[in-house]
Amino acid sequence: MMDQQIGRFSRTVVVPIYKSQDHIPKLFEYIQQIGNAVGEVEIVFVIDGTPDNSEQRIYLEAKKYAFKIKVVRLSRNFGVGPALHAALNHVETSSLVIIGADLQEPVEMYIDFFRRLESGEADVFLGERLSRDDPFSMRFFSAIFWWVNRKFINSDTPKGGFDGVGLSAKASKTLIELPELNTSFTSQLQWIGYKQVFVPFHRVRRQSGKSSWTFRRKVKLFADTVYGFTGAPIAILTILGVVSTVLMVVVLFATLFASLMGWMVVPGYATIVILSTLGQSVTIMGLGILGGYIHRSFENTKGRPRFVIEKVYEIGQSESPGI
Repeated sequence: MMDQQIGRFSRTVVVPIYKSQDHIPKLFEYIQQIGNAVGEVEIVFVIDGTPDNSEQRIYLEAKKYAFKIKVVRLSRNFGVGPALHAALNHVETSSLVIIGADLQEPVEMYIDFFRRLESGEADVFLGERLSRDDPFSMRFFSAIFWWVNRKFINSDTPKGGFDGVGLSAKASKTLIELPELNTSFTSQLQWIGYKQVFVPFHRVRRQSGKSSWTFRRKVKLFADTVYGFTGAPIAILTILGVVSTVLMVVVLFATLFASLMGWMVVPGYATIVILSTLGQSVTIMGLGILGGYIHRSFENTKGRPRFVIEKVYEIGQSESPGI
């Protein structure tokens, strides 16, 4: 779709939707502010298998506005990364921004993204989180995730991570062409290269509702990021293997010496326990790490798509979206 001729719209706002029905009215007001500042924008909503009435709320709220709106409905919940890839396949403009439905980023940041994209300053703009009003648990796990990202994946990553994305058509097309499953969209953004600019902002507290970003989803994103973009676990495992081997040799000679000196009450007992514990722990951990890499490699060989689209329609052109 990105190879088609760019139409009269030059700007698109992409919004992934999952359990977002309470945010819809304010979301439209938010996007209207962007349009008032930069000019006409179109919207691509991607419905990621949400169990609530978000899609119906979008359909009803859209009647109050003059936006050109496209809705991409997935057959089930595939996760935010695949959902965004599905949306990008239906963007035909020269620039786009990706916003979260919970509206925790300042609208001025996206206005700035559009203006700087159109000036040709860079192809990728990312919002650098300088501070955030989120709960402690969320900030704690986020700090761990981004620390690992900085140390083992991309040293240019901001300390507080990033939220909010602005892309040129060229950068968007490059993302679409990345084929792997079980990956991290945030890491893909940095991996594709091009000139990237970080724009600092303060992340505000959610205005309503509860985050659907569960602990399980966080763990999966962490694993997908590590397995997909760094070989550090294999290197660490190798180092642990070497260190444990050295320790085993030291313990072995120490036990042998103690046995010769008559210091061992039960000959060989301590050696067996220590060597078995160290050996088994390293083996189990190694199997888990290697299993993670093998699983993701196997998933990529199946040839399954990252997402399945159930329906695509434009609000205004169809009075029966089939909700």
